[in-house]
Amino acid sequence: MKWSTWLKQSNSIILEYDHIPQEQVETFEEQIAEVEKYYQFSTVEEISKRTIQKKRQGLAAITFSNPRVSVILRALPWLRSKKIPFTIFLRADCIGLNKLPVEEEIECYIKKYPEISKETAFEGGKEESFLKSLRSQVGALPVDILDPTQFFCTWGKLKEIPKELVEWGVSLYLVPEKRSTLDDEILFMRHQLGVTPRVARAVQAVRGVVWGEQALRDLKIAGCVTGGSGAVTQESQWWNLPYWRFST
Repeated sequence: MKWSTWLKQSNSIILEYDHIPQEQVETFEEQIAEVEKYYQFSTVEEISKRTIQKKRQGLAAITFSNPRVSVILRALPWLRSKKIPFTIFLRADCIGLNKLPVEEEIECYIKKYPEISKETAFEGGKEESFLKSLRSQVGALPVDILDPTQFFCTWGKLKEIPKELVEWGVSLYLVPEKRSTLDDEILFMRHQLGVTPRVARAVQAVRGVVWGEQALRDLKIAGCVTGGSGAVTQESQWWNLPYWRFST
């Protein structure tokens, strides 16, 4: 099926990318170039605003789930050359510390040691204690199976991104009951980047994290992508925006 059969200006689409290996750069650029034929590139907040106002859509937003080194090296230079805006969701506790999120470290162990039970690893929200036990019993993170550009970049690299092109978002990886921790992260983001994030990414399938409309309002979030699949339409809700995923 040709892309033109599903690209319709009556809706909007939010494209999600994360780690971009060197062999996927060409595919990434081809996808963005094709979308550009049908949509105007904008921000997640603008798409969210149009859903609230029940306005016609016709926008596309490019998002990066994490500020990985591969994003800085392989994706942003091309987007900047074309003056295409993009959104980067941040998880402040990983940036500049040369580490991955807890769940990614566990996945790395499982990939290296298949005998580790995935069900046990992600049972009951005890990932951090499980990871500590892996470090003590199995050893250090098996980084030999990772692409070095998969790790997060530094705050310094993020500060170099032109402000007129980037929309900063916050990654909601904790439950609303731990909002104080997220408030601290947002405050730190504001200190580092000079802006307060207005959009968020909350993948509800991970760790049982569910953010509802009121909880997002309390966090002063104006648009949230939650991991559902599909296009954004006038019937979509600003607190539950879906991603569009290219078929593979």
